[in-house]
Amino acid sequence: MIIQENVIININNSNKKIYSSKGYKWNDDNKCLINIKDLSNNSHYLIKVKCDNCGCIKESIYKNYFKITNGLTENYYCDNCKHLKIKNTNILKYGVKSSFERTDTKIKIKNKLIERYGVDSPLKSSLIKDKMINNLLQKYNVSNISKIEEIKLKKINQLKKTWIDRLSKNYNNLNIIDGDYDNKNLKINCDLNKNHIFDINLNLLHNRIEFGNVLCTICNPINSNRSSYEDIIYEYIKTIYNDEILLNNRNIIKPYEIDIFIPKLNIGFDINGLHWHNELKKDKNYHKLKTDISLKNDIQLIQFYEDDIRFKLNIVKSIIKNKLKLIKNKIYARKTEIKEISDNKLVKDFLNINHIQGFVNSNIKLGLFYDDELVSLMTFGKLRKPLNCKSVNDNEYEMLRFCNKLNTNVIGGASKLFKYFLKQYKPSKVTSYADRSYSNGNLYKQLQFKMVHITKPNYFYIINGMRKHRFGFRKDILIKQGFNKNITEHQIMLNRKIYKIYDSGNIKFEYIIDNL
Repeated sequence: MIIQENVIININNSNKKIYSSKGYKWNDDNKCLINIKDLSNNSHYLIKVKCDNCGCIKESIYKNYFKITNGLTENYYCDNCKHLKIKNTNILKYGVKSSFERTDTKIKIKNKLIERYGVDSPLKSSLIKDKMINNLLQKYNVSNISKIEEIKLKKINQLKKTWIDRLSKNYNNLNIIDGDYDNKNLKINCDLNKNHIFDINLNLLHNRIEFGNVLCTICNPINSNRSSYEDIIYEYIKTIYNDEILLNNRNIIKPYEIDIFIPKLNIGFDINGLHWHNELKKDKNYHKLKTDISLKNDIQLIQFYEDDIRFKLNIVKSIIKNKLKLIKNKIYARKTEIKEISDNKLVKDFLNINHIQGFVNSNIKLGLFYDDELVSLMTFGKLRKPLNCKSVNDNEYEMLRFCNKLNTNVIGGASKLFKYFLKQYKPSKVTSYADRSYSNGNLYKQLQFKMVHITKPNYFYIINGMRKHRFGFRKDILIKQGFNKNITEHQIMLNRKIYKIYDSGNIKFEYIIDNL
């Protein structure tokens, strides 16, 4: 924009007629005060202008300003910002940021290159290559632009500035605090213990991620023989349980190993690293078979996965404490108030904090409140239609989630919630699934559900150190993302080096109301 309203100009024979016709008069010294907008379009008078993008102020010849702003009708961009105008114009006219992105421009350049040099790319022409090398040799005495010290230093400085940002983007599950680019060392906030920051070299970080080891060099010292998430769980159990604990035992459920076993309670804990337990390393029935053999030996085997411990350690600890019957905080359901919850955020936060499978959408949300605090939650939804099934009864439901507050036992809570649901909603059938990785289905037996069958193992895809549900990677979704429609979903993911990991399957339960 122009930031001055008037200017004093010299009147001479070439402009006298123009300004006289606009009503201006001048004294004997031939100087005249006029409005800037009355200047001739070809005037070379210097005026003060302000960039409409960055706000910098400079002097410009009026003729140039008039041309840049398309006759004073458009915004003014300084030399540093004019690329934005070009970009916006290209987007407006052609839908691309640069003219070089346009198909007709690409074809024109390609044809010109073929006409002049017989190739469709500059780098395919030995003539152009030789010319570039000769120019570099003459100017900088090097044959490759990357060998120019000034450019090399500039590139290194740029890499240093963006190094942490790029790593944070690549490892978005890590809280990277700072880093030393020259020595490739990083400072990272420990995801297992938020109270400390650890130092780690980038190469060691890569190795620990690849082999599913604990990343933190404080929780898992570099010279320590302990190198897996098993140690996190073992150390925790030692703090709450004082009886015998067996490690890496292969005699209990031969030929398989139980990572941590409590003989007195016949409970085992396995910690499955995502690298060593994916489809390339373990058969799809591996985890199911371990659970099956454990049950035959009257052992409950809890199978945690690496991402459970990395991202849901508090929930894991609460599950362990509950399985070991060490929960001290007990609330009797008769002292709680039951409420139907409409606040979805409250439900989402409660499930993400207290349930190992996290939040899932639901139609019916029932909570038990103790001293106005939500301490137990049970959610339901209309029964999902199975594949190849034309319809389901509108009065059939699925129990989607049930959990108590961490480290809390609400005695009779599940029964109170379920009885309320039966009374208020009068379902003809309620279906639910117990994840065999963590549960033996005792809750459903207490609520008088009947076991239907055990499902096949479910699979997840391992992405950025986390298990992601297969539903988001169906073939129809992958095709929309541009992947080859002529190969299977599995092959598409294998080509991307994204692998499956299987669980132990689910136990399907049903509660059927007779004589409705």
